[in-house]
Amino acid sequence: MNARPASPAAHSGPLHRLGPLRSLLVLSTLLVIGLAPFADGSVHHDWRLIPGVIAPTVMMMLVFALPLDMTMAKVFMSDASAAERERLRFAIRVEGCALVAMLAAWTPFVVRVLDV
Repeated sequence: MNARPASPAAHSGPLHRLGPLRSLLVLSTLLVIGLAPFADGSVHHDWRLIPGVIAPTVMMMLVFALPLDMTMAKVFMSDASAAERERLRFAIRVEGCALVAMLAAWTPFVVRVLDV
């Protein structure tokens, strides 16, 4: 496994600390969270297609992708250096918080769509 060099620049910010792919994953999750209040469960053929159809679809993909990445980070921690283990723990915490926030934001929509 390729470990990142422990340089001062590596700890410049949370997005840099997560790495580019995890940062995009978390930013996508935040975008989907922001679209949750606008999802109404009906299909439109204008800009409302994004919060009504595309965002719920992406949300369901993220429901599986975030725990998968958290699991893989846990697996990679087994043979990583101390600095890399700390970075992966940080990634797991951030992704866990993002997952919980996304589930909380989308629960009203899912309840409304499933008619529970």
